[in-house]
Amino acid sequence: MEKAKKQTAKKEEFKSEVHKHHIQAERTARHYGFVHFDDLEVEKQDLQKVKNFKDSKKNSFTDKDSIFSFDNLLEEKIAIMRAYTEKKMADLHQPPAIYYSGPLKGNPHHGDKGKLRPFNIDIIGNAKSIADAMVIETAYIILKEHLTEEADLLIEINSIGDKDSFARFTREFAAFAKRRASDIPANIRQSFKKDPFTLFTCKEDSCLMLQEEAPKPMSYLTEQSRDHFREVLEYIESLSLPYTINHSLIGSKHYSSGTIFQIVKVTTDKSGKMKREVLAIGERYNTIARKAWGKKEVPAIGATMLVDEKGIKPVKKAVRVEDIRFYFIQLGYDAKLKSLSIIEMLRVANIPVHQSLSRDKITSQLQAAENLKVPYILILGQKEAIENSVTVRHISTRVQETVHVNDLIEYLKKLP
Repeated sequence: MEKAKKQTAKKEEFKSEVHKHHIQAERTARHYGFVHFDDLEVEKQDLQKVKNFKDSKKNSFTDKDSIFSFDNLLEEKIAIMRAYTEKKMADLHQPPAIYYSGPLKGNPHHGDKGKLRPFNIDIIGNAKSIADAMVIETAYIILKEHLTEEADLLIEINSIGDKDSFARFTREFAAFAKRRASDIPANIRQSFKKDPFTLFTCKEDSCLMLQEEAPKPMSYLTEQSRDHFREVLEYIESLSLPYTINHSLIGSKHYSSGTIFQIVKVTTDKSGKMKREVLAIGERYNTIARKAWGKKEVPAIGATMLVDEKGIKPVKKAVRVEDIRFYFIQLGYDAKLKSLSIIEMLRVANIPVHQSLSRDKITSQLQAAENLKVPYILILGQKEAIENSVTVRHISTRVQETVHVNDLIEYLKKLP
C-alpha cells in the first residue's frame, strides 16, 4: 500500500522538461502560439494500445536518409491523444498547440540519437489546413535557425487523404504490384508479396523506376481531401518556402491520414554530388484517438525535428505572456494566407504577438484579446489583405490606424 502511494506521488511529480539545447526552438515555437505541455509521459496503457495498430511496426515507409521513423513516434502520439481525450489540456488555449522535447519518458523507441534530441510540435483538435501550414512553417524556421553550414532546406510533402482516399489508392496500387511482380528485385520479392508497399523502402534503380510508374496517392483523393491539400500548398507558396511533391512519402498505412511531410537538408560535396539528410518528419494522425482509445476521430498534426543548439548564438529567454502587447486577428481565407508571413516578419523583428489563426470568427478572437488585456490589436481582414495593410486598434482610445505592411514594424516599435 505504502509502495503504491510512493509510486503515485512520483508519477504526479513527473514533469517533462524542455531540453537545454532546445531554447531557441522553444522561443520560435512560442512565437507561433505553441505552449509547453509538461504533463506528457508514455504510460503502460499507451504501450498496450500499440497492439490496436496491427503490424504497425512493419509498415513505416521511412526515407533511407532519415535516422528516425514515423512508427517510432506512435507511442508518443497515443499518449498525446490520451491526455487530450482525458481533458488534461482543457486549460490550454483551444485547440491546443503544444511543444515538448523527446523522446518522452517511457517511449521504448528512437532513444538518444547521439548529440541530437527530437523537438516536437503538435496541434490537436484542428482539422483545418492552417494547422498543417503552421506546423510546417514553424518546423522549417526552427531548422533554418539551426543550420551551421552552407545548406538548403527542402520540404517534401504528400497527401494520402482520408480513409476512402487511401482505400482507393491501396486497391489500385495492389493491382499494379500484381502486374509488375516479376520486375521486383529478388532481395525484396518475398516481403513485397506480403505487403506491396515494401516497394517504397527499396532504393534500387529498378524500384525507383517502378515507384515512378506506380499509382500516386494524390490521384485518388476525395474532393474534400484534395481541397484541404490544395490549401496547404497555397499556404506554403504564400510563404515562399521551397517544396516538392514526394509521391513516395506514405508514412504509416495504419494511422497516417492526410498531409505527410519531411524537411530535408541538401548539401553538395566538392565533387558536385548532392547529399540529403532528413531533419524533420511530420504527419496528420487523425485516426489514433479512435484506434487507440475507441473515441471519435480527433484531428491532429505534428512534426518531430532533430535540432541541437551547440554552436548556435544564445538567444534571450522567451517573452513572458503578460509582456506581449499585440494580438493578431485575421478574417477570411485571403487574410489567413498572408497571416503567417506577417507573423514571421514580426518574429524576425523580435516583436512577440498573440494569435488565433485556427479561429474564423472575429468575436472569439476579440474575446481572447480582451482576456489577455493587450493594449493593441492588429487586424488583417479581406480589405487589408487586398491593400497589403494591417489595421492597428488602440484599445485604450479605440482609435484605429491603417498601416502598410512595409511600414508595420517601424510603426509598432514606436508605440508607447
